[in-house]
Amino acid sequence: MAPDKEYLSVEEVAEIMGVTSQLIYRLVRSGELPASRLGKLYRVSRKDLNHYLESTKKDATGGTCAACGKTYQSRLSLTQSCTQCDAPLCEDCWTRRKVRTCREHHPGSGK
Repeated sequence: MAPDKEYLSVEEVAEIMGVTSQLIYRLVRSGELPASRLGKLYRVSRKDLNHYLESTKKDATGGTCAACGKTYQSRLSLTQSCTQCDAPLCEDCWTRRKVRTCREHHPGSGK
């Protein structure tokens, strides 16, 4: 595969990423990874691939739960939010502790 190719096949993208072509097809069909369709074939531009990868990096960076203060490596652990201010809450606080607000808005916090 030529490193200077502007457009890549699904199989080439999968090889570059070290994943299966089925995953790339799924990303293309869902619209997460833009691609051009030529008949039955998809082509992904390097620019779109790089943009997709950069956007997933931003989503992958972690954060801190506004209720318990625990820091997480991935935003996927902080899927819930304070019902008052939308501050991120971890799944543990939301599911196990039944906490729905951040420390600032928690009843009895004195604020």
